[in-house]
Amino acid sequence: MATHYICTGECGGVADKPGTCQATDCSKHGQPLQECHCEDGMHRQAKEWEGSDSAAL
Repeated sequence: MATHYICTGECGGVADKPGTCQATDCSKHGQPLQECHCEDGMHRQAKEWEGSDSAAL
């Protein structure tokens, strides 16, 4: 899986391009998607970053 962007909210949305969550019923609606480089589709690293200080990235 190439670089992709995910929503770390409950919708778990995935996009090929940077953007914001479009799911109106998600707590992250309108928030930026997180860049992810996983190969297995599990998005673990991007989800771990969500719990860290994003300014350090």
